[in-house]
Amino acid sequence: MNRYAWCFILGLLGTTFFADTAGASDWPQWQGPDRNAVSREKGLLQQWPAGGPPLAWKINGLGGGDSAPAVAGGKLFGMSHRDGKEIVWALSEANGQEVWATPLGDAVPQGPPQSKEGPGCTPTVDGQRVYVLGMGGRLACLNVESGKILWQRSLTQDFGGILPMWSYRESPLVDGNKVICTPGGPEALVVALNKETGETIWKSALPEAAGSAAGGAAGERRNRPEPAPRRDQPNPPPGNAGDSAQTIAGTKDPGLFLSERWGMTAFSQKLPNGKYLLKLYFAETYQGITGAGQRVFSFKVHGKEFKDFDIWEKSGGFRRAYIESIPVEVTEGELRITFTRQADNPAIKALEIIPQAEDAKDDAVIRIKAGQSTPFKDSSGREWLADQGFEGGQMSPGSFNFGGGRPGGRPGGFGGPRSGAAYASPIAIDFEGQRHYVQLTASALVGLNAADGKVLWRYNRAANAMGINCSTPIFQDGLIFAASAYGNGGAAVKLSRDASGTINATEVYFSTYMQNHHGGMIVADGSLYGANGGNEGGFLACLDFPTGKVLWRDRQAPKGSLAMADGRLYLRSEQGILVLIEPSRTGLVERGRFDQPERSTAPAWAHPVIANGKLYVRDQNVLLCYDVKKH
Repeated sequence: MNRYAWCFILGLLGTTFFADTAGASDWPQWQGPDRNAVSREKGLLQQWPAGGPPLAWKINGLGGGDSAPAVAGGKLFGMSHRDGKEIVWALSEANGQEVWATPLGDAVPQGPPQSKEGPGCTPTVDGQRVYVLGMGGRLACLNVESGKILWQRSLTQDFGGILPMWSYRESPLVDGNKVICTPGGPEALVVALNKETGETIWKSALPEAAGSAAGGAAGERRNRPEPAPRRDQPNPPPGNAGDSAQTIAGTKDPGLFLSERWGMTAFSQKLPNGKYLLKLYFAETYQGITGAGQRVFSFKVHGKEFKDFDIWEKSGGFRRAYIESIPVEVTEGELRITFTRQADNPAIKALEIIPQAEDAKDDAVIRIKAGQSTPFKDSSGREWLADQGFEGGQMSPGSFNFGGGRPGGRPGGFGGPRSGAAYASPIAIDFEGQRHYVQLTASALVGLNAADGKVLWRYNRAANAMGINCSTPIFQDGLIFAASAYGNGGAAVKLSRDASGTINATEVYFSTYMQNHHGGMIVADGSLYGANGGNEGGFLACLDFPTGKVLWRDRQAPKGSLAMADGRLYLRSEQGILVLIEPSRTGLVERGRFDQPERSTAPAWAHPVIANGKLYVRDQNVLLCYDVKKH
């Protein structure tokens, strides 16, 4: 029995979950027919020719987004931002020709720079209906043939849902007569709606479970290693749950020390030759750093090296401002700084370049606010330019609060209450004759009673402290596995029922070697495959699924997303390389690779899809269809 107990479901009282539309080789929803990223198809290429499989067709003009297509009934379904609208589209499976495109409303503006191009939801096809979730919380049911909207709900307006920082990315689950999704609101963490009408069946709130920070209802744990040091994480701004102000000691301009650039390798600025005073602004505002020695890096300015630079040590602690002033002489028309990581990522809040000539005026000073996408004005009225000049790394805007809610704040995590929703999609499982919906939320892995939405169990440790949990849970061989990145890891739990009838989620193991970001994981022949790594990169790892023992890791299989069909793993790296892999417990067995043509500049985050002898690769505006059938 697989994780969906598929045969059992189909035998229940005439249940026809996907049966009306999905053929044996269709891919009718997120992660395929069984929602485990595994195709049922056979007869596919076991080895790719040089240069990859033949291209069957390609189309342009989809619009922006990371939505991987669903394939059912001769059509492909997906989502995009196009011409200022958020749309759902249907294409012909035969040649990619557009059948229909339906706007749900205006495109939802995105604050963070990552994945801002458009929706990430994969539509769910069920009979003659297709279900989608837009970035702003529009949940819609459309007719498969015409694209007509049959009903629509709003997760924020109808259920008090709180928009996550990167908006809603979930793909709805259709199970029996219900559609399941995650508004993330105080009274509606998860909801079930009637799939025919959109009417609410139940709402489920996640109760706080004191004493269950790592375990389930009973908090039982075993075979647990000590938590690893939290490394390689993006740096959220300061603030614990409920903080009303993000204060920085030692400065009259705390706003100057909130947003940051982290993980950068260099900074450069064209300048007239001459003498300057360079001021570098630092403060340790990431909650995962709790003392000296945890963030250490070096930087070099025109040959002068600053080794073992420790923000905590220099500033004297957490949320304390520190400015490093460095005299510089520019002789070749450019100021250049290089950064070298030692422990955790280098991070900087701002920098100031002040000419030292006697006749220099204040308007000749260059002030740059790292991590800020718009200009910043300090308490003296001086304007600081938006983040620019850096090489590598990412911006952390600093105005949101990962830690929790704040009355009166704006929704979506930008200084307001934290959403209970993360970015994962739910699955359905059966345990001792009871149907559960399993979801990785912002704070915990939870199991809900499918009948009424009651929280049956929870396990917190699979969720990282920042609430950025993206990967769909796995249920196989009696274990539920869930993982997240940002210095966290993955855990396997086993359900049991005690004498009182309470269901406990007992930790079997926890591994920091499966920090799966958003590429997903697959279990095959007792082995767990998935990319281990977060924003800093990573590569494929293979663990023994029952025990969590690391079997191998290989840099030749770079971090990316996974699908499986006919005994082969399809890895799509974030750079666009596609790799065909034969599962093996002894090491990486590669059976072909090729570079995706017509790559966009965005990371390749849409998952690969295999259906009816074809491999589909979405890259924002482009969709490529490859023939992977044996002939």
